[in-house]
Amino acid sequence: MPVEHIDALIHANLSPLVEISEPKRRRLLEVAAHVDALVPGDKLDASDWKEWFLYLIEGRVALVSRGVAENIKSAEPRALTPLFGERLAGEFVVAESPCKVLKVDRRACNALLNQERTAGFKVQDVEANIEETSVFEEVLKAARAKRLDLPSMPEVAVRIQQMTQDDEVGIRELVQVIQMDPAIAGALIHATNSPLYRGTKKIDNIRDAVLRIGLNTTRKLASNIALRHCFKTSSATVRERMHTLWTQSINVSSICFVLARRIPGFEPERALLAGLIHQIGVIPILNYIAKHQANLEAAVLEKTINKLHLMTGVMVANYWGLDAELVAVVEQSHDWQRDKDTPPDYCDLVIIARLLNLQESEHATPLPRPDEIPAFQKFNLGMMDENCNLRLLKEAEHELNAIKQVLNV
Repeated sequence: MPVEHIDALIHANLSPLVEISEPKRRRLLEVAAHVDALVPGDKLDASDWKEWFLYLIEGRVALVSRGVAENIKSAEPRALTPLFGERLAGEFVVAESPCKVLKVDRRACNALLNQERTAGFKVQDVEANIEETSVFEEVLKAARAKRLDLPSMPEVAVRIQQMTQDDEVGIRELVQVIQMDPAIAGALIHATNSPLYRGTKKIDNIRDAVLRIGLNTTRKLASNIALRHCFKTSSATVRERMHTLWTQSINVSSICFVLARRIPGFEPERALLAGLIHQIGVIPILNYIAKHQANLEAAVLEKTINKLHLMTGVMVANYWGLDAELVAVVEQSHDWQRDKDTPPDYCDLVIIARLLNLQESEHATPLPRPDEIPAFQKFNLGMMDENCNLRLLKEAEHELNAIKQVLNV
């Protein structure tokens, strides 16, 4: 890229590039980015540019999503974010004036973001004895040297994710992919016949399941179900702790799902995913301990997890290519006082769900009332009873049980 472009862009607050240090950002623009000119009428389809972040740096375009057009001008705040979002396929932009578009390699950018987000991570300060300190330093060193075995996204989830970018993919192709994994296929059929999606006729095959709940919902729900594979281990050392992690994740994600069904603008299946991945950073720590510290005491393991799981969680989220909103869930959903003045998002939903779930167990430190934290104030979730139980969840108990059964099939 020409030097004049780099000098002009290096100080622009382009998201998420602004999170990368200036020297690395400059190098990224030099080797993994370019600027293209558009003339009025030129069209860019999101499906053709899924490997790139696209930014409007000059001119005016119309972004069309779900049939609705949004006008974007280079001088406006909207131009500081990528033209195409993470969630929707089928979007496209049309140039309405002579334009210049910055195109940044998404993979190269995410690699640098991963370095930045984990290298400067503040590790939680927890008192530790000599053994605990030694284990912690060993796992931390492995993480920073990229020697931790990060869990791979299940193959079915990867293939479904790839299919979401292709407008030509239909029911037949999706059915073929889901049938690759009988466990996922069975869980999906179970979900379709559950109170969550049940119709008048019992469903006994994947094609009919897709027809009932829709292509988009099927993609997301099947991907979520597939994540269970990440929470499995052959090690007796950490098997019980991994099972506890999966149970906690199911409980939180189920609450997220139920709440999202009642909140305009939130997708229940995306809320389910947010709940499932909020502690994903515990998995590589458990896998490392299983391989290298077979006789580790439970208390030492918990202190290591408490110190490191946020950092390793961000590593996994970036490794999987999750969007910034889901990375925030992994990184910030432990903070009861997070973001008092920002619009509600999926991280807020997970914070509420975590706190509601934790009300059922004993803790060394007192927990705040769910209805007193900033996240709760952003939603209209109704009243809580004298025992800090949300009445809405009591009324939706059959839905909670149904989604838990789907994830445990």
